[in-house]
Amino acid sequence: MKLSVVIPNYNGEKWMLKCLSHLESGLKIVSESEVYIIDNGSSDGSIEVIRPILGKKNQHLIKNKKNLGFARAVNQAAIQAQGELILILNNDCLVASDTIEKLLATMKKYPKYVATQPVVKKGKVIENIGYLVDTWQGRAKVISDTNLLKELDKRYIYGLSATCLLIKKSVFTNVGMFDEKFHSYLEDVDLFLRLHKQGYQYGATIDATCQHEHMATSSKMGSYKQKRDLLNWIRIILKNFSLGHILQHLPILLVERLRNLSGLLKAVIIKGL
Repeated sequence: MKLSVVIPNYNGEKWMLKCLSHLESGLKIVSESEVYIIDNGSSDGSIEVIRPILGKKNQHLIKNKKNLGFARAVNQAAIQAQGELILILNNDCLVASDTIEKLLATMKKYPKYVATQPVVKKGKVIENIGYLVDTWQGRAKVISDTNLLKELDKRYIYGLSATCLLIKKSVFTNVGMFDEKFHSYLEDVDLFLRLHKQGYQYGATIDATCQHEHMATSSKMGSYKQKRDLLNWIRIILKNFSLGHILQHLPILLVERLRNLSGLLKAVIIKGL
């Protein structure tokens, strides 16, 4: 089974070689693989760092003239990818040497699964094992405790993080891939709401790990993340929730959007536009 790895990059010079070095170690157990790096118009030395490794077989570079967003970058590579499975990987995410092996083992053990992710850590602390979408508030709560996965009430929908996500290409393309209107952030929440609605099964690989330098890219982009959080939650609600559901929970949905707006205003004041 061929595996296609997809790594979007925007000004990730500091992280790309680390990411690729860890990835190379993990891919040794895969009989056939390819790597797509999608550069979103980086202005740092990313391309110079990447270029020396591109002579290797099955290493591909897609260069965009400007930042088209994480969602578009992943989709560009997914369309070209030859693998039955796609590993979507943040450029600031370092997979352990056995991560890919364990992710593939999960997909084999649970043939109905269409996607899985490892436990994402920052240092020794668990950053996420996916998230729960609170459909009443329109908010995603990061899961850092496996006990939260045992009993889910219908108010909550479980989803996986695109930080390090293994997914079947056929399913990813059949559901429409990432919605490119999201640009970056929450595109994975939208994707898994759609997968859940269509009855697909998926789950985390609890014994696999990766290290993530959370927000390594967006921390350099002012209030960008806060803007996307506000706009993309509005988009998620209008796209994935019925009118009846929105009206029923409108007060709490509005309160949560005001919280997003407050976060944006604080970021603008502190970081500037």
